[in-house]
Amino acid sequence: MRAVRKTKEGQGLELVDIQIPEPEDHEVLVKIRACSLCGTDVHIYNWEHPWSEGRIKPPRTIGHEVCGEVVKTGKDVTLVQVGDLVSAESHIFDGKCLQCRMGNMHICQNLKFFGVDVDGFFAEYAIIPETNVWKNPPDMPVEIATLQESIGNSVYTVFSQDVTAKTVAVFGGGPTAQFAIGILKAAGAASIIAVAGSKLHLDLAKKMGADIVVNRHENDPVTKILELAGGLGADVFLEMSGSGAALNQGLKALRPRGSASVLGLPTKDVCIDMAKDFVMKDITVRGVYGRKIWDTWLVTSRLLSSGKFDPTPVITHRLRLDDFEKGFEAMMSGEAGKVVMFP
Repeated sequence: MRAVRKTKEGQGLELVDIQIPEPEDHEVLVKIRACSLCGTDVHIYNWEHPWSEGRIKPPRTIGHEVCGEVVKTGKDVTLVQVGDLVSAESHIFDGKCLQCRMGNMHICQNLKFFGVDVDGFFAEYAIIPETNVWKNPPDMPVEIATLQESIGNSVYTVFSQDVTAKTVAVFGGGPTAQFAIGILKAAGAASIIAVAGSKLHLDLAKKMGADIVVNRHENDPVTKILELAGGLGADVFLEMSGSGAALNQGLKALRPRGSASVLGLPTKDVCIDMAKDFVMKDITVRGVYGRKIWDTWLVTSRLLSSGKFDPTPVITHRLRLDDFEKGFEAMMSGEAGKVVMFP
């Protein structure tokens, strides 16, 4: 089979031929119908710390967002059968550590990742442990089904706060921010203010349901949000970019007693005014990581099936797996939403 692999340390990936793997007792073999690119994949392509250098041991098939058809099952598999359309939770949990036993598998103490610690899904076939399989409705389009892992980040972030009838400021223009805007719309947010820095991202935010978009290069987001919110500030702030500047601006634009959820991962230390922007405003700040397994998957699947949330506008590129380089070029140029590839 063909697979996109990190064959050696350093920048770049290669499309190579390797053996189709065989599932063990508690595993399934899937034929990949669709897979999608994430920012983590770009970090791996560029061999950036911490996702690549010092962690990945080449050769490694990358990719962690997938929709596939089950074509073979190990002898002990009971949750799915041949022909089922499935996706995968990208966090491989041991099920034994204290966090797992408390129901927090997404922060397992011995967490591993597809495409990082074990072979991932940018291939024609892949192995998924039965414990990581999510069975999709048979009528769900494969290009939507592969996005659920990414959408789940946004679902978990949005519903970590009460957003109904609230003014919500979303900082970030990438897919998780765009999905969050659509989910906020479905959840009944009163006003959604999107802060981003490119025409593509601002246009996508409008398509996903943002009531107001703020170009951070043309307007000061803090001044603009305070103005739009009658001088009080947003009720809820979602940080989806990983930018230290965005975190600071969002906290300053948050009203006293407001709530913030932070999904973005800064690459370096961030300095904030703890006194003025945190303690003296009596705010609540929630760190959000991954998805709550399997609660978030259930909410995501129901949202997609309801017809109230449509992630399709975020898909800007549909490519053959052979053309994976074009997908990475689009991601690195900043001129992409979600890139979906089809083996």
